Amino acid sequence: MKTEMKVMLACAVLVVTGLFTTIGHAQGDRWQVLRDDPTLRDGLTVFAIGRRIDRRCDEIDARRLQAFGFLRGLVHHAESLGFTRDEIEAYVEDEDEQERYKQIARAYFAERGVDWRDNDGICRVGRDEISSGSPIGRLLRGG
Repeated sequence: MKTEMKVMLACAVLVVTGLFTTIGHAQGDRWQVLRDDPTLRDGLTVFAIGRRIDRRCDEIDARRLQAFGFLRGLVHHAESLGFTRDEIEAYVEDEDEQERYKQIARAYFAERGVDWRDNDGICRVGRDEISSGSPIGRLLRGG
């Protein structure tokens, strides 16, 4: 009897472990849709870069209402893909996803010859974005 209980307990542990592993993979796989969607990927990249410029450059500010509307549009788009607001919030608050977008923003600045920590360079990029009327520039004012 003790052997049977041990086997049943071991099976139960395997099932539960497998279930949690599957749930974790399913969430990661489900988020892959968000990662791969060009509207969301590009939109969140624009927002991450604009946010960095806003935070590091005193002479440039975010257009808060415009940024809010922009983000609201991204949320509606994600909802149209079948995601709930809770899932969308979990995605954008996930530390790994935030780090991924931080790396994308770093690469963006590096492509423009600017170090991620160089406030003067970040301000220059911000002014360039504003003057060109790019999606990033439309979320900012000043410069």
